[in-house]
Amino acid sequence: MVIGVMTVMTEVQTRRAVHTEQYKLLRTIWRRTLSFKKKKSEDRFAGYKGVRDITIKKGPSGLGLMIIEGRHAEAGRGIFVSDLQEGSAAEQAGLQIGDMILAVNRDSLLRCSYDAAAAKLKHTEGVVKLTVCTPNLKDKKEDAPSAEETGSAATSVPAGSTASHPASGNQTPDPGLTAAGSSRPHSPRPAPSPVRTEPPADPATAPIVPNQETVIEIATNSQNLGLFLLGGSDTSINGPAAVVLDVVKDRPVGRDGRLQHGDQIRAACGISLTDAMTEDRLNMTIKQWAPKLKFTVFRPDPIPYVTIEVDINRKQKPLGFSFAAFSNDKGVYIAQILPGSPTEQDGRLKRGDHILTVDGKDISGMDFTSASIALKLLGPKVSIKVRRLKIVR
Repeated sequence: MVIGVMTVMTEVQTRRAVHTEQYKLLRTIWRRTLSFKKKKSEDRFAGYKGVRDITIKKGPSGLGLMIIEGRHAEAGRGIFVSDLQEGSAAEQAGLQIGDMILAVNRDSLLRCSYDAAAAKLKHTEGVVKLTVCTPNLKDKKEDAPSAEETGSAATSVPAGSTASHPASGNQTPDPGLTAAGSSRPHSPRPAPSPVRTEPPADPATAPIVPNQETVIEIATNSQNLGLFLLGGSDTSINGPAAVVLDVVKDRPVGRDGRLQHGDQIRAACGISLTDAMTEDRLNMTIKQWAPKLKFTVFRPDPIPYVTIEVDINRKQKPLGFSFAAFSNDKGVYIAQILPGSPTEQDGRLKRGDHILTVDGKDISGMDFTSASIALKLLGPKVSIKVRRLKIVR
């Protein structure tokens, strides 16, 4: 009876020991797997500057950040922080405007579109871990001590210690040693100053730099912007942007003074424009009613355009388009094409075309009155040359 009990207890102890060993083995494998995944995650972002993880506790008001899809000269195309709500969880966690978001909860955002990135951020809950980098981080090489300053590794002696045995008989004694053999205390090397990141330009005053994306903010006081735009999937100027045709001087955009003819708006209030958006959708996205509006602008230099020349047989009928003068009163553009008119039936002239010549006469820089006279003195067959803006992709 006693032998049977002992056998059962021994078997139970053996099973417990086996289970314990299995548990330890599984825990070791699990830890190594996590370590490998973390290392792999770090390796894929090794080429970016200032990579770090930021932990944000998402509250009822969300993360408190706005993003744009853009391109950095060094980091390439990606998802960037365009704005932070003052006092938000993201700002308190240390996120900065201009940071590039590399991953959300270890889920990579590289080669991710704006819509996909916005969806991933929207569906996060609780504690959110963002892997970000600072593309504008400047490299700062620390002044490394030279061999003359430190000597070789074999001859250096820590402060407060004594020199016991030189490495060789021909070795020069350490000048830091006293006659008694003890080392002279060294002053501590000053700690390197922290690398400072260059803060992004203030969007409220940032000048638009040609041939690169610039984020600007315009105070509108919820007024009409005074901005005439071209673009949309249902127009002849199609692409991931809206082109500025003209700016009204006494309206918010005109008073701000930065946007001008030919500028291309690629994002508005954190929403990237796409070539799938219609003309109405582009205008609704850009012309929002808010006290301040933020735009991502690209200014091509030179301004790209195509020149088109058409012959229209109007047969004594009006051409069927209205035109307007640019705000600087130098030149006119087609403002509207009437349905069923000779111009619409021809189909080659479009709204926004800058009229250069009419029957060989240059009117490209005429004011409205002079251009009106020139456009009235036409024969039954009219030759018109126009210039049409293009979108840089």
